[in-house]
Amino acid sequence: MAKVLIIEDSSFQRKILSEILTESGFEVILTENGREGIERTEQLKPDLIITDLLMPDVNGFQVLEALRAKKLNVPVIIVTSDIQKTTALRCRDLGAHAVLNKPVNKDQVLSAVRDAIRVQ
Repeated sequence: MAKVLIIEDSSFQRKILSEILTESGFEVILTENGREGIERTEQLKPDLIITDLLMPDVNGFQVLEALRAKKLNVPVIIVTSDIQKTTALRCRDLGAHAVLNKPVNKDQVLSAVRDAIRVQ
């Protein structure tokens, strides 16, 4: 069973993502901010990270940068309400495996998760 870390400041979005993944047999770890997410990544070594992009304190861009700096090679899926192409390109340049727009679609999330874990 793959371990997925969710970094999301919205309790509603955390709940949706957690339900989708749990129902599909994934082990889910929940964090509320980027700083905690980075710490949990170092401690728990998840198979995949799903992170929001726009969060207070440590945002999704900073999470990607920190993972790269710490050489933590974990696939990352960004979920965001920012639909600009430049944002998606920046995420990919920083190492994101996929960028999904909110509101998330169950099939799209599961497809991206399975693809990211398979590529790993």
